[in-house]
Parts: sequence; structure tokens; C-alpha cells
Amino acid sequence: MFRKILYALLLLVAVAPGMSAQMQRGEKTLGVKTGYISHNKSAVAGLTFQYALSSRIRIAPEIGCAFRHHNEDALLIDLNVHMPFGVGGEQVALYPLAGVTFNSWATHRVSVLDEADVTTHTNRFGANLGAGFDLRCSSTLRLNIEAKYTFVKSYSGVLLTAGISYVF
Repeated sequence: MFRKILYALLLLVAVAPGMSAQMQRGEKTLGVKTGYISHNKSAVAGLTFQYALSSRIRIAPEIGCAFRHHNEDALLIDLNVHMPFGVGGEQVALYPLAGVTFNSWATHRVSVLDEADVTTHTNRFGANLGAGFDLRCSSTLRLNIEAKYTFVKSYSGVLLTAGISYVF
């Protein structure tokens, strides 16, 4: 499965230099995302910022949280690089993504002796690999869908999100 995803991303990167999405150097976006995280099978929400370093590369720092389910929740901080390329016109773009992540997972337990909440935190660094789809609705509004796999020791999983961003 991982090999198929990697081959698909490499194909996108190989095809990307011949295409161009409508993105200018210095373009910035600020938005919100929500979706699903497979590690604890719960909802995830967060904020995202994107900055176009050139017409073909942008950086995308994100911060989010995985909501508590199965006694686990998390703080998720990512720094990804996108390589968008236009498909079917200037309003639609696909992009492969790769980046680094910091996850702080909290596990909640109840003490048997005094029934107090006992929470333990596990902080881990890892890597992200995935792809996304942008739809530019207007000069200042962009919608996106993103799928990525997060490689983090003992906490790896798929993250599926949908978001809306303000372009400035």
C-alpha cells in the first residue's frame, strides 16, 4: 500500500514541472480544516497557513487537535511542503505533500484506587506524506481536500481533511 502511494506521488512530482497552478510568489492563505484521523478513529480540527515560495512550491504550517476517543487525544503540529500544479484550468490544482510533524498524544486513564484521572503524554516527531486538491472559488476563497499518512512511532495513521481558506 505504502509503495503504491509513493509511486503515485513520484509520478505527480515528475509531471508537475510541465504544469502550473494559479499561484504567485508571496501569496498567503489562512484557513480552517476538519476531518478524520485513523489512529484513534476520531475527528480532527485545526488551523492552516500557506505561503508560496514560488509559483510551484509553498510551505504549509498547520496546528490541530485530534479529539478524545478511546481515551486518547492529541495536539498535532505539521510543517509540510506542497508542489501544486493545475489540472483542467486555473481554478483546480493537485499537489503532492511531504513534511515533518510533532504529535503530543495524551492517554487518559482512571486510577483504580481513588478514581482520579491519570493522564500520560507521549511526544513524538515524525514525517508526513500525502496529496491534496485545491478548488479556487474566487480570488480570495479556496476550498481543499487533503489526505496524508503520518509516520510517527506507535501513533502512525491516515489523516483526511477538508478545509476552507482566505487568500491574501
